[in-house]
Amino acid sequence: MRASKQFTIIALGMFTIGSLAACTPSPKPDEVLVSMHQDALFDAQALAQSAPDVSALRQDHATEINAEIQRLCGFTDEGELPESCTFEIPTIGAAPEGNPDYRIGDSQVRILNKLTEVPEESIPLITEHYIEQARLGPVVSGIDVQNGVTLSDADLAAAQDLLAGEYAAAWALGVALPHVSPDLATVTQAAIDRHREYAALLRTTIDPFAETSPSEPGYDLDHLTEAVDPDSAAIMVTEVQSHSLAEWHHAAGTATDPGWRSLATQIAGAIAKDSVPFD
Repeated sequence: MRASKQFTIIALGMFTIGSLAACTPSPKPDEVLVSMHQDALFDAQALAQSAPDVSALRQDHATEINAEIQRLCGFTDEGELPESCTFEIPTIGAAPEGNPDYRIGDSQVRILNKLTEVPEESIPLITEHYIEQARLGPVVSGIDVQNGVTLSDADLAAAQDLLAGEYAAAWALGVALPHVSPDLATVTQAAIDRHREYAALLRTTIDPFAETSPSEPGYDLDHLTEAVDPDSAAIMVTEVQSHSLAEWHHAAGTATDPGWRSLATQIAGAIAKDSVPFD
């Protein structure tokens, strides 16, 4: 009897393991990323004639999204993509777009609309795509702030740090302004004004959750190139803009609230566009 019971237990154990293996679902490509992959291919085709640089960028985005889809699906022990992770790429028949700015704007709206559905670990990549497109698009006329932004403790701390950063950026660019070359004076002043606008947006966003600090009389510039002539001033401006962009991109990638993520992504894109004259 003892041997019979032992056999029964072993048999039941084998059946349970086999059943679990049989019930393990096959990995599937993320549907939102598949949709964004198709969007990127559509943009690439539509802009091939009117904006070949943007077309090439969107083709690169499609390649990167495809790699991200595969990464999320995983690979077999043999290094092969599971058959369940393959997806059909439809024939793209996009009509040529004669207005690249419209196409870029539409593409960026689609990215923002899908950010809430993108897998969390893929958000930094997708927000980077938004930022890269912004550099090649029109100057942003305004930031679309969603209603009902709710800041978690982590988002609030990030917003407060960004507010201090915007104060510092505007002040640092003001120090550089007298030294920039005449052809960069207007865009430098515009960048200063924009950082002040972003600070105002942040104060409005933070106010329901915490008090906001005012700007300081001055800020530490030791980490920046000293502006003494047009060349060094241009370097200083680039450093300020690059740091600000990196901070906003990080905030977008780590945001927990969809409205806050959208706001951070849009401001990162706007700063990227503001930085183009200094490249």
